[in-house]
Amino acid sequence: MSAREIVTLQIGSYSNFVGTHWWNLQESSFVYDPQHLAAFPKEVNHDVLFREGKTVTGQVTYTPRLILFDLNHSLGSLRREGTLYSVDTEESVNWIGDVTLHEAPREKLNAFLADLDEEKDNSEDGEEQKVMDLNDAEDSGNLEEGSGNVPVRQEDAIFGKPLYNLDSEVKVWSDFLRTAFHPRTIQIVQDYQHNDPEQPFNVFGMGQQVVGDKNVWDQVEDRMRYFTEECDHLQGFQIFLDCYDGFSGVGASVLSFLADEYSSKSRFVFAVTPTNVPDKTAKERSCRIINSALSLYHGCELGSLYLPLSMSSSLWKSVGNPVTLPYLDYKTTLDYHTSAILAASIDTMTLPYRKDAAPSRIVDITSSFGSFGRKMACLNSSLPFPMGIGSSFPDSLISLGKADPWISLTPHVKCLDSPYFQSCVVRGISDSMVRRSQNPKSPRTILSSCTTVADVLKLYLSETYPSSMNAGCVMRNGLMVGSPFPHVFSSNINHKGFISDTKRSVNSGVYSVPAMTSLQSSSNIYDYVSSLQQCVAQFKINKHSHFLEAGMEEDDYAEMVEGLLTLAECYKTEGD
Repeated sequence: MSAREIVTLQIGSYSNFVGTHWWNLQESSFVYDPQHLAAFPKEVNHDVLFREGKTVTGQVTYTPRLILFDLNHSLGSLRREGTLYSVDTEESVNWIGDVTLHEAPREKLNAFLADLDEEKDNSEDGEEQKVMDLNDAEDSGNLEEGSGNVPVRQEDAIFGKPLYNLDSEVKVWSDFLRTAFHPRTIQIVQDYQHNDPEQPFNVFGMGQQVVGDKNVWDQVEDRMRYFTEECDHLQGFQIFLDCYDGFSGVGASVLSFLADEYSSKSRFVFAVTPTNVPDKTAKERSCRIINSALSLYHGCELGSLYLPLSMSSSLWKSVGNPVTLPYLDYKTTLDYHTSAILAASIDTMTLPYRKDAAPSRIVDITSSFGSFGRKMACLNSSLPFPMGIGSSFPDSLISLGKADPWISLTPHVKCLDSPYFQSCVVRGISDSMVRRSQNPKSPRTILSSCTTVADVLKLYLSETYPSSMNAGCVMRNGLMVGSPFPHVFSSNINHKGFISDTKRSVNSGVYSVPAMTSLQSSSNIYDYVSSLQQCVAQFKINKHSHFLEAGMEEDDYAEMVEGLLTLAECYKTEGD
């Protein structure tokens, strides 16, 4: 069966945080045991996102079909060419005098990466993979201490697997990357340094100028064609995009190229913003807002569907409170935490076009959701889906009353009105959980007659959103959230992701959780677009010289403001 391949792009540092969790989640769901596959056929077709290849030594590899962009000094211990190929760095030196070799110290590996390296070495040597015992780690001095004297590595009390607390260890996204990358994946922006306060990469035009350099763009185009031309049935692109800084301009240039060269292919944009945005000064705040507006305008004009995501409830003049999910205890200041929640929700939402049996196409979503000029969508997530041990899926939905089972991860968007279109995914809930309620006094409802999760979901959507175009997808397996996924789940969530009356031990992890997402096109999106349009309309671009110096024309800015007004009108209702 054709894989109907998708090429993924990650443009920006926070996008790479989200993308790293995304690829880790993909790899954690790989199944290698033939007996397990015989009993439980695979659900996800990983060939949609991954490609098979070979190293120069003939070793078979399986790597993401991915191109990522980041700044200098953003890779940590990761080599630019990845980890699959050994690169010979010795060169002949035509010099008759003395030669002194200065070797830069290698970045120190945290406990997770060190164990991953050891695991790969043991696998290549044909040895059994070993997990260091907690006592051995203490004796050898390998047990590091993070913030609050919490061990970086400890042993899970139930399964004996290593648990990692990387909160104080993660500085860049490669610090928790478990997936090997192809040598053509990483594209570094040479002109700017990561976290450089003297020369920040924070203006839309800077990004356009960077990729406008012929030598840089030739590299980008070469990588793009490398991954696309090996596809048999390319169906489109997924673009993770930092929409709030200079990478918004890189994204617009890349989208322009894709729209010209691959006009028939879908271009699904996930525009991400962290909670700890750089807003120390009014200039930084205005840069972020204008970049976000330009990204939305160009993303909707050149992309097929634009999906803004953040763990902040609102943006623009002030950043709102972090989103609260009932069974998550995450640290809002850590990109490592917030990006994990976004990645988990995106992973669940995209299952319809990645599943193995009867998959949808990415165009099925982008074309229907992007119709009538409504090129923006919003995403709602329930992570984990609130279901107690011994309860049933119908009872869990009924217990919510009139409340939605999910929380919006798109800032400024609240689920107040029925959506025009809705794609809902439920994962990690089996059919045996449909009719096993432990409460004999539970009132019988229309959902009580259902015998499968798919039946419950279909009936729930049709009854709750009768005027919407609803699509549902049910997957057997839950979301695999073992290491290095951060420890963000409340203590009353057990290791399988269900609500328990007994608190989970501090040295016991969560490995799988049920989840539910709803991707929507809704009139509620009006608040996002309208509030942003009103904010940028108040700016006088001629007073923001940094944008003018980077190539912005006043007429282009006015066109963008007008374009956002037109986009907002597409979602406007009589009450607005």
